[in-house]
Order: sequence, then structure tokens, then C-alpha cells
Amino acid sequence: MVTKKEIAEHLGISRTAVSLVLNNTPSSTISTETRNKILQAAKELGYRDIEVSPKLCFVLYDRDANDPRYMADLHIIEQAASRFNYGLVFMNITNNPDSLNKLQKNLDSQEIDGYIVSGDVDESFIELFRRSQSPYILYGFPLPEKSEDLNVAAFDDRKLAFDATQYLISLGHTRIAFFLGSLDYSIHQRDLEGFCEAHEASGITLDRSLIQISNEENGYELCKRAEMLKLDYTAAFCSNTIIQFGVLQRLQSTGVSVPNDVSLIGSGYTDLVKVSVPQLTTYYVSETEKAKTVALLIDIINDRSAEGRFCSFTEFVRYEGGTVSPNRKK
Repeated sequence: MVTKKEIAEHLGISRTAVSLVLNNTPSSTISTETRNKILQAAKELGYRDIEVSPKLCFVLYDRDANDPRYMADLHIIEQAASRFNYGLVFMNITNNPDSLNKLQKNLDSQEIDGYIVSGDVDESFIELFRRSQSPYILYGFPLPEKSEDLNVAAFDDRKLAFDATQYLISLGHTRIAFFLGSLDYSIHQRDLEGFCEAHEASGITLDRSLIQISNEENGYELCKRAEMLKLDYTAAFCSNTIIQFGVLQRLQSTGVSVPNDVSLIGSGYTDLVKVSVPQLTTYYVSETEKAKTVALLIDIINDRSAEGRFCSFTEFVRYEGGTVSPNRKK
């Protein structure tokens, strides 16, 4: 059976574009011409329509449909679903009443076997799934206190930040900046906890001026701000690869060598990791671990008697890009 990867290679376009079209994503960034080319190629090459398969749905709430952080996970979930002979539908839902109503109708129809829910999810959004009869799992959330009535696949972001910061410390870095997004998000709160704990565990006094926050998660501007404030640092931990990539661009534009002058380490694994020059060094949950989310959801589908299921991802892989080196300024 032809795969989406093969369709992408046949057309010479990105696999993300093929996935967005064949998963019926309402994305305005894919032109009508490209969409038609993908659908025609899928038909000619014999791609199996997911309508003939039982379906799972990846729901992304209140985030851009093309956000690279979620597109990477979409590919992993899609591959895992296919191994269980499930097709995968992608829904990009906003807090607009029409969009929420679309999701509610989908839940009411019972046409989808189960939902994997991610994005900027709040309590009212979770309540839609809690009230529905549809199996679901909340995916990629910071490690919470175990909830008895929710299905959750959580990431231990505090430990990831701790591990990444400790790695920089092990290379002799003691002046480590931290570039992150809004502290309104619990994921960034956990990141900050891990960052601070790594300093404390190593007996290093933390200079809190090195903690720089941007609600827009704009790494370029965060780095520029640190520059304007004349902050002195030899390394930086970035709470995601989007911020890390922006920081790298700013440093390179001002003649700062990465990693010779400043080392950068990030969180997550997206397409930005490998397209970056040099490639980004990051800590992330492996594909094998993330794929376990699908197996857990299928367990929930097959056994609906349990009130809540919980799993956590606490072990991380380091991708050895080219943005980290020992501190040469000691």
C-alpha cells in the first residue's frame, strides 16, 4: 500500500502538506492547486482512503494548524495508529463557537472511535470530552497530580528541563540563560522549576536576570532583549525548538558563534532540529514512547469500565546537534 511519504516524494513536496490534505485538515495555508495535486496523486498511486478504516482523531486546540511542535507528533501518532489498522483524522479547533460546535457534532455522531487531544487545552474544553461517550486521552500535558476521572498521557517537563540544564552544567557552563514562553502555561512553570532545581542541585547561584520570558515565544526578540540588557551567559536552555531556532538566528546575525561562544539546548524534536545550521541539540521524548499513547487509547476504547487512565513520560533522549560544546570561557 502506498504511503503518504511516497506520495510526498512523488510530488516533491513536504510530507506535512500531504498529511494535512489527506487527513482532511481545514488549513488555509495549503493552496487549492497543491491540494488537488495531492488528492489526484493519492488516487493514481492507490492510496487507501481512511474512510474504509476505523478512525482515531488528533484534536489540536487553540494552536496554529501548522505549528511544527504538533505536526511532528501528528506524524508519530498517525504511524502508530496505522499499525493498529486505524486511520487518523486531524481536527484543528479554536475557541470560536462555530469551531467548538463542529467538534461537539463530531463527538455526538460517534463516528470516531477515539480522540487524542492536545494544544492549549483548558478546563471547559476538557469538559466536552468528559461529558461525551467517546474515548479520549489528553496528550502532551505537564505531569499533573493523577486525576481519577481523566485519561492523560503526560510529559515530565520539569525533569526534562532539569536534565537539559544539568547537561550544560556538566560541560562547565554556570551562566545559563533561560528563554521561555508565558508562565500562564503550566508547561513553562514546570520548565522553570526544573531549571532552578538543576542550579540548586549543582550548588550554582542562579542569576534570575538570565530568565527571559516572551508571551509570543519569539526567540529572536528574547535574545535581542538579553543583548540590550547586556546579560552575560555562555549557554541557554530554550523551552522549545521554535524559541531555540529564533535565538540561534539572532546570535548568528550579530556575529556570535554557536556553539563556540554560546551553547544552545532546547526541548522537543521538530523539523526545525534538522533544517537548522548547525542542527539543534535538544532533549525530547522518543517516538517509541510517544506512540504508546495510541496503545493506551485503544485500551480505553476496548475497556470503558475504568474511570481514568494515566501514563507519564519521564525518560528523555538527547539529540546531538551542533549547538552545544564545553564552556571555553572558564
